[in-house]
Amino acid sequence: MQVKNKSLNASRLIISIFMILIMIGCFFPFLWMIMNSFRTTNELYQNPLDIPKNFDFSVFARAWGKAHFDYALKNTIFLTVITTTIIVSLSSFAAYPLARMRFKARGFLYMFIISGQIVSAQIILIPLFVLFRNMRLLGNLWSVILAVSAGGIPFSTLLFVNAFKEIPREIDDSTEIDGCSRLQYFFKILIPLTMPIFASVVIFQALGIWNEYLLSLTFLNRADSRTITLELKNFFSSYQSDWSGAFAALSMTVIPVLVLYLFLQKYFIRGLTAGAVKG
Repeated sequence: MQVKNKSLNASRLIISIFMILIMIGCFFPFLWMIMNSFRTTNELYQNPLDIPKNFDFSVFARAWGKAHFDYALKNTIFLTVITTTIIVSLSSFAAYPLARMRFKARGFLYMFIISGQIVSAQIILIPLFVLFRNMRLLGNLWSVILAVSAGGIPFSTLLFVNAFKEIPREIDDSTEIDGCSRLQYFFKILIPLTMPIFASVVIFQALGIWNEYLLSLTFLNRADSRTITLELKNFFSSYQSDWSGAFAALSMTVIPVLVLYLFLQKYFIRGLTAGAVKG
């Protein structure tokens, strides 16, 4: 028995060490990026792995101005918040009848919605460009909002449907007896019981929208409508020698979404696990 316990403890120790090494490997690039934000270009060339001798926060101010983050950050926040809200709202509303109600076209509608996952943005990029040009939406953030929302709804609906199916149907019967309407049931019972999946969808979609590049590059042809990803591309094209400023700009881009993930990470893991149990 003691030999078995020793072998079990040794296995756990090896796994723990292995996981710590993986964590260090994942966290090191982020830490290296932050550290190099405070170093000069000459220091970077001399020793890229050295610790900065002077922490000069003026680099962030310089990068903020050069990367035009004054309006790019505002545009990106607006794009992320509005698009995520649209995706979460429409996909959860669509998932509710598909998971909790019985009607003839339910299976067809479910397959029709989730089949949107097979359509990539590259395939419909030119038709979307022509459509938004005719609608006079080119250069407007709403062109990207509409396109990204349409692409994010299918997968989010799939997650919501699988999560809603796990709620026992006895709850439906008891709330119906108590006189609870469908809207009251959705907002007061279904949402609180499936909050992890809502947090998962918010994080998953917000991260993707924050880093969106292809659609923004295609549709946002005005300088005042550019997002962070577009301004970062312009920054690297114009200031290739300003590596400390580049690292500072990247840090300011990554930190907001990292904070969001750290704040909701426990719900993110629980939500993806719960949403993947049933199909």
